[in-house]
Amino acid sequence: MELIGGIGPVEQSETVAVSDLQVRYGSLLALSIKSLMIHASSGVIGLFGPNGAGKSTFLRTVSGDIGRFAGRISKPPRHRVAYLPDEPFLYRWMKVAQCAQLFASRHDDFRPAVFERFLEGSKITANKRVSSLSKGMSERLHLALIMSRTPDLYVLDEPLGGVDPVVRDHLLDLIRDLRSENVPLLLSTHLINGVDKIFDNIILISDGFLLTHDSAENLRRLGDGDLELAYKRSVMMSHE
Repeated sequence: MELIGGIGPVEQSETVAVSDLQVRYGSLLALSIKSLMIHASSGVIGLFGPNGAGKSTFLRTVSGDIGRFAGRISKPPRHRVAYLPDEPFLYRWMKVAQCAQLFASRHDDFRPAVFERFLEGSKITANKRVSSLSKGMSERLHLALIMSRTPDLYVLDEPLGGVDPVVRDHLLDLIRDLRSENVPLLLSTHLINGVDKIFDNIILISDGFLLTHDSAENLRRLGDGDLELAYKRSVMMSHE
């Protein structure tokens, strides 16, 4: 049975409850998750797996970008998701100030003061055009616009991919500094060691299937301090 983004009742402490979720591209089963809950107190959640593991499919489904799926995703009424896709979405001819105005007109939870704070701490000026920005600056601008909202859930698809370690650290700082307090954040990455310091909880996914969802601390113990080793061990245990 296919459902179109069904919303069901959830407990107050839950932001998203996933049950018996399956997403197919034609005959290909791209994603299958039996059960998963994201709570309001979950903090920053890392979604880790190699390219092709199903991370983007899961994030697009949770955010509502994919509407046809089997199973159920339950959310509270009027649930708002701030979704950062893995591709740039800003018009290149726009100036930075126009990007902020566009966001403010589309999202009533946009916080102009937070975005202004980002501009003051960066080398990006309001009259610069998107086309003039370097890749790193463009990544920061896209992320800052998303993080300047106050949703019920942030969903960031590979915001750390394709940038050098210095830019990556700047992006991690942005996430820490701009995230609205007590709002969970789901961040996908195929890199985990070196960025895991930001995670409170981690979801491991492989070939479209959920391996485990646990605290970052517990998974570090599983991998003797190495989260990539924890991932490999989780894959091995799933095949036993």
